Amino acid sequence: MKRILCWIIVMFSWTSTAQDKWMLDSENSIIIYEASHFLHDWSGINDNVKGVLLEQEGNFQKIAIAMYIRDFDSKNDNRDNNALEILDVLKFPKIEFFSEKITTATDSLSFNGELSFHGIRLNKTIFASANATENTFVLKGAFKMILSEFEVPLPSFMLRKMEDEIAIKYALHFKKPNR
Repeated sequence: MKRILCWIIVMFSWTSTAQDKWMLDSENSIIIYEASHFLHDWSGINDNVKGVLLEQEGNFQKIAIAMYIRDFDSKNDNRDNNALEILDVLKFPKIEFFSEKITTATDSLSFNGELSFHGIRLNKTIFASANATENTFVLKGAFKMILSEFEVPLPSFMLRKMEDEIAIKYALHFKKPNR
């Protein structure tokens, strides 16, 4: 937790007086993974996501998102505990995404950045629909992750491994802090 707080503080230090900070509203934001095995599908939800989005002169400049793997809940304690072991959560406790290359369209954004998971950092472009009001900004979207790209050993059941590709869905609600 201390590293996440330090990371967010570093993001604040990059801000100048001309930049606006949009803080992630963790109470209303979620990230969901959906995984499959030939016998069944399942999902896990993380509703304890941290992040910041920096805006300068009406353009988004940087985004940083972080979450702990232990905060994902699939509603099956045995599955969650096995996932923590397979993902070596004591060595790699977090998933992080950081981007300084943000492209804005009418009602969407794309983020070309670095996704860090299981000790591996990969460049990833993530697309999001955007909905803004004066003090709130909501990003929603989905993308695929290939677990083997992050050197995650695929667990097996009934002599068959789970699918290598998982779906990630997200709804990130940002708020401008009161000044």
